[in-house]
Amino acid sequence: MATSAYIKAPWRCELRQVELPADPPPGQILLRVKACGICGSDLFTAQTAPDWKAFGHEIAGRIEKLGPGVEGLEAGQAVVLESASFCGRCALCRNGRVDLCNKAPNFWKQPAMGFSDFMLAPAAAAVPYRGLDPQVASLAEPAGVAYDMVKTAGIALGERVCVVGPGPIGLMAVSLARFSGASRLVCVGRAGHDNRLAAARTLGAEILATDTPLDQLPQLRRAFDHVLMTAPVPFIPPALALLAYDGRLTYIGTGVGEATIAFDANDFHFRKLQLRASFASPAVYLPRVLNLLAQGTIPGRALISHVFPLADIGQALALCRDHKTETIKVVIAP
Repeated sequence: MATSAYIKAPWRCELRQVELPADPPPGQILLRVKACGICGSDLFTAQTAPDWKAFGHEIAGRIEKLGPGVEGLEAGQAVVLESASFCGRCALCRNGRVDLCNKAPNFWKQPAMGFSDFMLAPAAAAVPYRGLDPQVASLAEPAGVAYDMVKTAGIALGERVCVVGPGPIGLMAVSLARFSGASRLVCVGRAGHDNRLAAARTLGAEILATDTPLDQLPQLRRAFDHVLMTAPVPFIPPALALLAYDGRLTYIGTGVGEATIAFDANDFHFRKLQLRASFASPAVYLPRVLNLLAQGTIPGRALISHVFPLADIGQALALCRDHKTETIKVVIAP
């Protein structure tokens, strides 16, 4: 038996008792969840999901039992879960493009997911770790998203970088861009997000709090080789004004509501700009970002602003919805 949080729009959340098998099926593990972070996509689900569903995908836990056929893992081992995995057998994988394969089993649509005390998960999704508090380890999934964005951007030593959107992924990107050798690093956020921008400053960025459209900021116009965009979709066209000749804008996220953009293609062409999409599914790079979290290159503990028990997940979601300026990363610790 597991206690699992279920969500349904609009902003309805409840805890349910769900049956789990005493012994995991072949290829699966029974996981005791130790921590799960609240993602922006969870808030989107709370706004839009027409039917009740279990949720939570930024998961760190401890293996309780192994199903038949599971190799390379042990009961009692601390692991994080990949939210999607590659199969290792298809043509894409064999051609070295595991980043394009999502064919491995995953834990989505299970009766208990990350916001639960116990859950089943494919053994293929489990990545062992050591030396991290589970709450910090649960940041591995969003840290992998930030890592994929910085890697997709291709930042080189000495290049100038602007991060737009100081949420958890944006702040991780700030840290990764600094360690990638950015010669100038600026983080832009909305006025009032003082705690998030203060975190960006601590991570080594110049900060700018403003509600002025990005294309109306003369001090930043055509000043950057890279813009890393974690803000909503409508911010993409005006952010192109921040790029220098041959600049790249790399975007991570999905549109809530309006997801269509338009921009001046002639300007885009003659300035040799690039627009790159980062989509970290499958969730590769987790071993690497776990090391970066352990080393403090990504300062996970500093990004966790609130921790709630599972029983208070409704309160945690309300805090994320109603008091965004007070939070950075909210983690549920069952």
